[in-house]
Amino acid sequence: MSRRDEAIKIKMEKSAAFMGEVDTLLQNKFYNTLINRLYYSCFHATKALLLTKDLVSKTHSGVVSLLNQKFVFENTFDKQHAAFFKKLMEERVEDDYGDFMIANETEVIGFIEPAKQYVEYVSKLIKDYFANQRNENTSESHNNDAMKN
Repeated sequence: MSRRDEAIKIKMEKSAAFMGEVDTLLQNKFYNTLINRLYYSCFHATKALLLTKDLVSKTHSGVVSLLNQKFVFENTFDKQHAAFFKKLMEERVEDDYGDFMIANETEVIGFIEPAKQYVEYVSKLIKDYFANQRNENTSESHNNDAMKN
């Protein structure tokens, strides 16, 4: 497995770990932290997706920008999911840094299901990437065997 593929898997594991905290945070009414965890789950999934094209950003807004440039504008990523991710990023920034922003239960609950759907969507794209990798490797192997004969 390549270093890139290992990094993709690690980012998806991080995404799953952050999403795994959601129920506990909701039960304990830690709404701001819940928004933060939903965002970081989506963020790491998005970074994993960007790695499938060897794309890396050092900033959060750069991740959104690359997602739009290299996936949405090429019609390989759903525009509604991309818009949700940007909205969630903005909400996370407001909740983390705003002086008076305190997330409420109703608002937070509205982000949970779309965030889960976002991560599932990205996970499917990454599974497709790995399936294509296997197919390409199998095809190359067959071509090399044919050349030897």
